[in-house]
Amino acid sequence: MKNLVTVFSSPRDTFERVRGSKVAWILPTILVILISLVSLVLQMPYLLDYTRQAWLKMGTIDPAQIEQMLGMTTITTYVGGIVGIIIMLFLVALLLVLLNLIVRGEGKYMQFVNVVAYANLPSVIGGLLTAVLLVAMNAQSLTDVSLSLGALVADKTSMAYRILSLINPFTIWGLYLYIVGAATMMKRPRKKVAIWIVAVWLIYSLVTVLSAPAV
Repeated sequence: MKNLVTVFSSPRDTFERVRGSKVAWILPTILVILISLVSLVLQMPYLLDYTRQAWLKMGTIDPAQIEQMLGMTTITTYVGGIVGIIIMLFLVALLLVLLNLIVRGEGKYMQFVNVVAYANLPSVIGGLLTAVLLVAMNAQSLTDVSLSLGALVADKTSMAYRILSLINPFTIWGLYLYIVGAATMMKRPRKKVAIWIVAVWLIYSLVTVLSAPAV
């Protein structure tokens, strides 16, 4: 429990403590899942409305059928959210193993699973804060509230909005934890590890943004 607090104040010391543990990932993962579920509950009305409008614009689905489909969408969103978190936990850890080989580090797979579990905390906290603000401000759509630089762009359908939305303090915070955690497990200079992690994040994020269909 202590590590859930100290990972924000003393990340390097925290990762040193969990270095030898094969189960340290469990508690932060449970917390990430719980926070994500709360965020989904708060955002679900907005997600369903967005999906409903998208299907109505298609004009090929009967409105009555859409409501039935939305019920199934709710279930799959919750289940997919949980499963996705678990899959990404172990998948990203594999990518860190690859980086470990590249920089000739000393890290092991389960150590990187621990890193991913703790490094995911800032992003879900940011997601929860966004969801709370959506409800508190009685927002009309998901894009009405943003903690990123995308909030400075008026046209929420523009490419500028998508790109600036990548610059989020909680995302940067999470990247920092990835860098500190990975460098600690690999026993390699933080700067060397940071170059690789930031580069991969930038490439992945830009490809995702550029390949996303226009709203």
